[in-house]
Amino acid sequence: MTTPGTPPICETPHATRQEEEECEQRRLTAPNPLDPFPLARTVTVGPIPVFFTNVNRAMGLRAHSHTGAVTVVYDTVGRHGYPSFADTNAALERYIHALTRAVFKDATNEDIADRLFARLDGYVDPAWEPWGGAYQLRAVHLDVIGVRDQIGHDSGTTRYTVARTSPYSSAEGAS
Repeated sequence: MTTPGTPPICETPHATRQEEEECEQRRLTAPNPLDPFPLARTVTVGPIPVFFTNVNRAMGLRAHSHTGAVTVVYDTVGRHGYPSFADTNAALERYIHALTRAVFKDATNEDIADRLFARLDGYVDPAWEPWGGAYQLRAVHLDVIGVRDQIGHDSGTTRYTVARTSPYSSAEGAS
């Protein structure tokens, strides 16, 4: 069932899977005059727990460590997007842990979120490839869990987000 703002499902019989995929892609990308706001289809993975250390020279802070979490959001740019399974998500978690292992020198938390986004943008782990999918990194959320300390942190959680402002805004998406 579709609502007035949702494109109809591609119901025409197709001779090949490729024709079916193309029909579905046209349905998903067709402008709908009844809905001035296009739909965004995303797959969100996380939160992935992390531990990292940074030296925040911009604020005059010495090396200090945080626990936190990283959440990754992918735009779905085809019939199915990022393949979220135990092995694919474990590979993403290993990669993020590798990215957060070394000390972030001269880095604010905003810098760390920027660096994570830059390293994840376009990254495709070999474990993902058998599942296919068409997806592009939309956002990275870095949640930093604070503790009251000598530096002056509070005990709350602060989210730092780096995100594309519109889907498909880079030259090429991952697949």
